[in-house]
Amino acid sequence: MKINDILTLYDKILIGFVIILSLILLLIPFYYFGSPAEGEELILKVQQGDELIKTVAVADSFEQPIVFQIEGPIGIHTIEVNQGRVRVQEAPANDPLKICEKTGWIDREGPIIVCVPNSLSLWLESTNSDIDGMSW
Repeated sequence: MKINDILTLYDKILIGFVIILSLILLLIPFYYFGSPAEGEELILKVQQGDELIKTVAVADSFEQPIVFQIEGPIGIHTIEVNQGRVRVQEAPANDPLKICEKTGWIDREGPIIVCVPNSLSLWLESTNSDIDGMSW
C-alpha cells in the first residue's frame, strides 16, 4: 500500500500548510530579534555585588576581541567580548558548577550571565532600549 492511496488531497494540503506555518514561526525570532536596530549600540555592564564595576562598548569588539579579568572572592573570571557577543571565557578553578562559563554567549538584551559564588553579573544594555532598568 502506498502513501498516496492513504492520503486525500485535503490531507496533503493540511500537511503543506503545517510545514509552511512551522517554517514561518521558526524564522520570526530571527527577523525581530536577530540584530540590533539601526543606531542602537549594545553596552556590556559588569556588576559585582551591588557595585557596577565595568562597562564596555560591544561595538569595539568587531575590530579585535576584548578580553579582561574580574577578580572576586573565589578567584578570577576571564570575560571575552567578540563580534558583538559576550561570554565568561574561564571561571575560577574552585567554582564548583561553573554555570557562568556554561551559559555561553549572549548577544542581545535580556539574558544575564551570573556567577553566584563570585557575586558577578554580566548583561547587555542598549542605548535605544524600551527597558528602563533592572531590579535585583
